[in-house]
Amino acid sequence: SLAVKGSLVDLGAAELAARLLQSFIQLSAGAGFIVRPLFQARRRVGRAAPVARGLVIAAPIALVIAALLASADPVFASFFNLNFNFGQLVLDLVLVVFAALFAAGLLRLAASEPVERVDGPGWRLGATETLVVLAVLDAVFAAFALAQVLAATGVAADTLKSAGVTYADYARSGFFQLLWVSGITLAVLFLFSRISRLSERRSALRFMVLAESAIALTLMIDAVAFHRLSLYEEAYGFTMLRLYSHVFAGWVAVLFVLLGLDFLGLWKRRRWFIGAAIATALGVLLGLNFVSPEAVVVALNTDHAQTTHKLDASYLSALSSDATPALLATRGSIDPSLRRPVQQVACGGARDYSPPAAAFNFSEQQAAAARRAGC
Repeated sequence: SLAVKGSLVDLGAAELAARLLQSFIQLSAGAGFIVRPLFQARRRVGRAAPVARGLVIAAPIALVIAALLASADPVFASFFNLNFNFGQLVLDLVLVVFAALFAAGLLRLAASEPVERVDGPGWRLGATETLVVLAVLDAVFAAFALAQVLAATGVAADTLKSAGVTYADYARSGFFQLLWVSGITLAVLFLFSRISRLSERRSALRFMVLAESAIALTLMIDAVAFHRLSLYEEAYGFTMLRLYSHVFAGWVAVLFVLLGLDFLGLWKRRRWFIGAAIATALGVLLGLNFVSPEAVVVALNTDHAQTTHKLDASYLSALSSDATPALLATRGSIDPSLRRPVQQVACGGARDYSPPAAAFNFSEQQAAAARRAGC
């Protein structure tokens, strides 16, 4: 576990860093974990040495005889017609070795002592320096908020015109940069809250006011990014990257709310923020796997096509089999002129699916079944 005594509601930044370092060391020592039993068993290995020497002597003799027999008998020769890919074999061996080392490292990590509470570094950043940083951040964010107001009210129309940008283009741009700003601000606020010396009540109060202001302003920036991305999608449709950006923006907003509650002193005796962040991240990942993001993108694009009468079939063709059932299910709701490319995309794959058990893929099976029923 990364946390103190295995509890995610008591996971501080110092414990996380210490445990990650310990995990790296244990994983790196995985080779020794594997090799040590081999050295301990070298006596038993030594007993097999005569057998190994016999095999070495027999190998060239057997190869010569087998070659002669193969040239004399085509049926016997067919035994050696193996579909053998040496490069793939080497790659598989390398992957097996790395997987074994990683598994050994995980075993070492599981057997190691649990992490005790770590109070973090003795050095702390002064309260004045921290407050100055937060004040500057708040000033920058406040200026950005003012820019949004000026643009929305038309006061900055001349500025946009001189830059050669229409308001529609302005409103549909910059969302990725805004998401980066949100992520960086989250990291800065969390880091400074952990490394700053805020023992005095007045300093702690000022920090809380400035930090909560920064959180509120950053949530505004996150909302602007979300809105701009929505406007962009209204114009150009939906992609996996844009969907994930929406999800990321929502997750970051949740993290800011949690961080704000942490700064306000919620559950003060426990260090729960990192654990809550990990839990929400896992929840987002599980949710994405449950709803099938590619099917969501297909549904959103077909809804978008009903109003715009445009559909990027080439992009839809690049999606995986997860999108096929959704394409076939929603084709009836789009303009008849767009159904043919959708039909071609959805029905372009195999309709029969009977792989070996080890290669079974549920999405491929569902796609094949959808093609049999709808193509």
